[in-house]
Amino acid sequence: MARTASTETTVAPPAPDTATRPRSDTRGTSLARPVPGPVFERASGARVWDTGGRCHVDLSSCSGAAPLGAGYRPVVDAAVAELHRGGILPEASSPLRAEVADRIVEIFPCAESVEFFRTGSCATTAAVRVARLHTGARTVLTSGYHGWHDWQLQYRPEMGLPDRDPDTADFGYDLDVLDRLARERGDLAAVIVTPEVNVFPPEFLREVERVTRAHGGLLVVDEVMTGFRYAWGGYHAAAGVVPDLVTLSKGLANGFALSAVAGSAAVMEAARRTHLGNTYQREVTPFAAALATLEASAGGAAIAAMRAAGERLMHGLDRLFEEASVAAWARAWPTMFDVVFADPELGRRFFAALREKGYPMEYGQRFMPSAALTEEDVTGFLEAAAGALPGDGAGTRGDGTEAAVRYAADHFAATRATVERWWS
Repeated sequence: MARTASTETTVAPPAPDTATRPRSDTRGTSLARPVPGPVFERASGARVWDTGGRCHVDLSSCSGAAPLGAGYRPVVDAAVAELHRGGILPEASSPLRAEVADRIVEIFPCAESVEFFRTGSCATTAAVRVARLHTGARTVLTSGYHGWHDWQLQYRPEMGLPDRDPDTADFGYDLDVLDRLARERGDLAAVIVTPEVNVFPPEFLREVERVTRAHGGLLVVDEVMTGFRYAWGGYHAAAGVVPDLVTLSKGLANGFALSAVAGSAAVMEAARRTHLGNTYQREVTPFAAALATLEASAGGAAIAAMRAAGERLMHGLDRLFEEASVAAWARAWPTMFDVVFADPELGRRFFAALREKGYPMEYGQRFMPSAALTEEDVTGFLEAAAGALPGDGAGTRGDGTEAAVRYAADHFAATRATVERWWS
């Protein structure tokens, strides 16, 4: 599938006059933190070209948004066809919207009802509102990244407003902290958690479910990242957990802006008692893209291709680290793995060198290979990685626990105690 996605089913490169457009800069950009280096202007499959015409290899599936590869032809064709039919309607309801909802109910065991949005941040915010309305309680306990809205920055207080949402609290992926906060805070509306699958095994999510039920709250699993990348049917199904609500986005429409909240009909009924609409609920194009994406991904075919590429990348990197005696580890789920260095500065230099070689990644950025990644892409990356490692290693590598503690604290605010408990 990977080879097909990178040839027959991708969008043809633009005409030469477009490809040689003069390089632009980032003055006036709305980006809060522009990434140094090349500015990209077009993509096809796992390849991306900068404004200078240089080709790079994308190992992140456009931050997880395009698991089939950028410009996957059936998705683009479906979206273009819908644009020719108008692309947007006076009201939100449409046959395409209903069909995508039906597909989600078929794919995810916990889903009986679905509401759609444009971004993952909107979906997680809507899920929290629905949970509060259904339970009548305000307290929400959470771990992990759920987007940029104020209530979601509870785990990074320095980034949010002082009065962001006093009824939310972060438990740092720590079950003891979760239990204590649930007791102290009173009536619990929900626990919302983003699975960090490279540190916490499925048993962890089962324990979160147990504690949540013991305190009478709803369980919300944020599967914006994992929903179409970990396993067909989502991470929660693979872990044997039945959440009340799940949030979905990355990979749902292969690069088109679409997200969803899905869950039990009883809980989702609360959505009828609030306002969750927006103007672009009426746009039909993302639903056409989603149907084509789900058709191409049906049964987990795309996930299998991503996993095969990820295994080669992950095991290849670990082999290089071991041979060079570099204290670094590639962990742990092939379709969405992290690379952790004992010395973060060494990690930053390693990834900066790879970026110069045409592999645009930063230290801390998750590897999320697409189904369009080829054998040649993987081989080229591993050769570049070998050249980017220092010549003299740091001696004994160890098991990486201390490095994982620091990495997890920096990237998703997990406590030391919980990482030491679950990392192995």
